[in-house]
Amino acid sequence: MIKDLLKVKNCFIKESVKNWEDAICVACAPVIEQGYCTKEYEDAVFENTEKFGPYYVLCENLALIHASNQSGVNETQMAVTVLKEPVRFKPDGYDVRILVTLVAKDNHSHMEGIQAVSNIFADESKVNSLLNASTPQEIYNIFVENVG
Repeated sequence: MIKDLLKVKNCFIKESVKNWEDAICVACAPVIEQGYCTKEYEDAVFENTEKFGPYYVLCENLALIHASNQSGVNETQMAVTVLKEPVRFKPDGYDVRILVTLVAKDNHSHMEGIQAVSNIFADESKVNSLLNASTPQEIYNIFVENVG
């Protein structure tokens, strides 16, 4: 259930981040602080970025930050941070304003989260609603409404 996968307290609106490294730290902080994963998960995202580049930047405005379920995962959970100012993960890359952190302990428990992301990003008006959200509750509602 998406309501188990994403909580209002894991939805954030932030003015800006210093750089892409700061974006990863900001995006991973809530799931680490609440024990859904350890710092090892964040470290794995950095290691993977070194090896493969920013593989998690899927399109304009979206970074789906994730690593292997072997990397310090305790429980499946999502966090969503909407940035007012975009960040770039590489000089010629997309501007990113939505950071979705996905921590998955297996290959199936996070599928409703992927489905919501997919449904939102298939519709520009939904993306704009997310970009213009003014409260964590609005962000949460947009995700919950876009499963199925």
